[in-house]
Amino acid sequence: MTRLLYILPGLVPPGSDSALDKFTFLSEVAEGEVLLPVWFKSPDSVPPFLRETFPVYRRGKFFYHFFLSFQVAKPLRRLAILLFYIRCGLQLHRKKKIDVIMTYGTNLPGIAGVILKWLTGAQLIVEIPGVPEDAFRYDVPHSGSRDRIKRLLSDRLLLLVGAAADCFKLLYPWQLQKYPRLQKKKIAVFHDFVPIHIIASEKSEERFILSAGYPWYRKGIDVLIRAFKLIAPGFPNYKLRLLGYYPDREYLDKLAGGSPQIEFLKPGPYELALKEIATCSVYALASRSEAMGRVLLEAMAARKPIIASAVSGVPYYVKDNDNGLLFESENVEELSAKLVALLSDSDLQDRLANCGYKKVISEYDERSYVHSFLGMLQSLRSSSLGSHDHDEELRVAVKNAHT
Repeated sequence: MTRLLYILPGLVPPGSDSALDKFTFLSEVAEGEVLLPVWFKSPDSVPPFLRETFPVYRRGKFFYHFFLSFQVAKPLRRLAILLFYIRCGLQLHRKKKIDVIMTYGTNLPGIAGVILKWLTGAQLIVEIPGVPEDAFRYDVPHSGSRDRIKRLLSDRLLLLVGAAADCFKLLYPWQLQKYPRLQKKKIAVFHDFVPIHIIASEKSEERFILSAGYPWYRKGIDVLIRAFKLIAPGFPNYKLRLLGYYPDREYLDKLAGGSPQIEFLKPGPYELALKEIATCSVYALASRSEAMGRVLLEAMAARKPIIASAVSGVPYYVKDNDNGLLFESENVEELSAKLVALLSDSDLQDRLANCGYKKVISEYDERSYVHSFLGMLQSLRSSSLGSHDHDEELRVAVKNAHT
């Protein structure tokens, strides 16, 4: 079985429910270690279920290794995290050989992954979670020179880490099309892990359109507010609920104009977001940039009709007038027109919701994720190993993933 070192940026710790954790499912086809900086300031602030074995926590055949990054002064925090990745990764490799290193992104995890690859000889998979050419482009309404410098550095890191990568894990096939130097790299294309089978669908007397996520500008919350205000008088029984971390909410409040049909919800744990998705009438994603839109899969699993902007990787997962409705990003008029069409037609809502549910269950559930992940490992290992024993191991793992 492949031994994996998974390097995550943090800072969110795993929850107590194993059904929400991808490493529970990946334990069927791999084993290994997870390096994760977390936001706790001291061991005393760690939840009880993590405290007994802290700073290590077992989930299936994987072990989380936590780092209390907030104990380090902010100017030195990034360096401390990088040193944690390298030091802990080397210690784990010496105890038992690491076969594959996987990094989430190309920043600190990516740099650590490259260094550890050089030091251990392990193969390197780099997971690209966003739209690389849009890095820092849509975080704020008016990006300045600082954001442009960040974007330039992000591109340089992508090329540096990408040069050392043995494989890219992408969310959609054209995710690296803006980077010709990386075109010949091995890629694996599949969705993010989403706990499809635990997502409920509930009926609610309250009718509302839901949108969640941050930063608000990248998620197009302002676009959605404008579109909703155009149609709100014709749909007085509907509300627009916005769930997310919006510290700079003054602009959004001005856009909302005190409308009683627009509500801002404070962010909370993942379970809270799933509860809102389970009871919403329609889910809307008006992003200016979006690699996949994990929340779209969650909404489909909850049997909710979805409407989303046709940007980046979204059309790879949502087909217009099939399992959802698509509109041109930032086109307020088109979004409002499609909202009117959707809210006025209960049959259309049911058809989109049912098609979305069938698609997400058949193509994007937990088993599909495990099978795709296994295929990625198989592709990597078959390039360096060709033994009968290896092939037999993969056949057994595939069979278990489908059971």
